[in-house]
Amino acid sequence: MASKRGRFVLLGVLGTLLLVPVALAATDLIVDGGFAAIKNGNDLRKDTDGQDWYESRKDKEGRKLLMLSTKSIYGNKTQKAMIKADPELNTYLSQRLAEPLTGAFTATYDIAVKLIRPEYDRSGFFFLGVSTDKKNGPNSTGKERFAMLGFENAGQEGKINLFARESNNSWDDKTILIEGLDLKTWYTITVAVDVAAGTYTVQLDDRAPSRALEAFRAGKQGPPAEITHVSFASWNDGAGTFYVDTVSVVAD
Repeated sequence: MASKRGRFVLLGVLGTLLLVPVALAATDLIVDGGFAAIKNGNDLRKDTDGQDWYESRKDKEGRKLLMLSTKSIYGNKTQKAMIKADPELNTYLSQRLAEPLTGAFTATYDIAVKLIRPEYDRSGFFFLGVSTDKKNGPNSTGKERFAMLGFENAGQEGKINLFARESNNSWDDKTILIEGLDLKTWYTITVAVDVAAGTYTVQLDDRAPSRALEAFRAGKQGPPAEITHVSFASWNDGAGTFYVDTVSVVAD
């Protein structure tokens, strides 16, 4: 967890010097959360030395579906990441955090879903977790996931639901968090995590946070004891086109 180092300033009050603590700004554990320093799609997909965004699944064709968007999208004129839907391919956007997290922290991201393909009616996945099995990158299996969010078609044209998945049981067991959201609209999602407690809450824009959700469980195995990576994904069995911007992870 990021250390919290305070500092003090001297203030003169009626001739007396007082040491007053000054809070320091929290350190963001994500590099370039707004994708401003990315040159192009190749740059975004490339896994270079050090901390950066990259396409982590590394399927030869699927990785090409991760792109850098420089156009104005639904009012957002800044650079942003785009993942394009494909019913046969898998694409992941990932970044390793500056340091592992074992306590409380907050992850925030902006997302706009353009479409969710009808074959499985789900996509726009977000994960917090680890990279431990040495296959297919971080958050690619249930055992690596701590938090999992996504969107589904809501049964009404242009509408989607936000959901959380708390285990790898049937998809019917997912937890619907907010219904009737709009496609092609930017939303800010805040995920407040307590790793030690194995729980997290989800807040969309200024709405009330969700109940405490259980960390993802794969069978009898408990969730990861630390968080090292953040990922976004579209799958062959959960394909969607969506945009991601302004990603942040800050320890409490």
